[in-house]
Amino acid sequence: MQYRVTSLAAVVTAGCLLAGTAEAQVVKETVPGIRNFARVQSTVACAGAITTDAVPEIKKMGYSTIINLRLASEEGADIPAHTAAAKAAGIGYIHIPFSSAKPDPAAVDTFLKAITAPGVQPAFIH
Repeated sequence: MQYRVTSLAAVVTAGCLLAGTAEAQVVKETVPGIRNFARVQSTVACAGAITTDAVPEIKKMGYSTIINLRLASEEGADIPAHTAAAKAAGIGYIHIPFSSAKPDPAAVDTFLKAITAPGVQPAFIH
């Protein structure tokens, strides 16, 4: 299970941090309410924290689902408000709390199941 936890962290981190390589076809954009936005290929975008005001914009950019990996205890996370904003915008919302300090193997399984489910992609992961 430790391998799968490391795999999730590595996959998400690598995908989100490859912004410097042309082969990854990563496009960095400035979007109000979204920190460190990077479009990875055409099926995934990665970013840091977002505001609820950014949720409709994420939908307008063509994403089907927001996958939130932040812990509910993180400053500004406000999971209930983000869930409500996603529902109002008509975009799927999945919260999978993931701590790199105390990784939970179940979070890895949940993420892999979510990202490969029909209708989830293109996904906005933060």
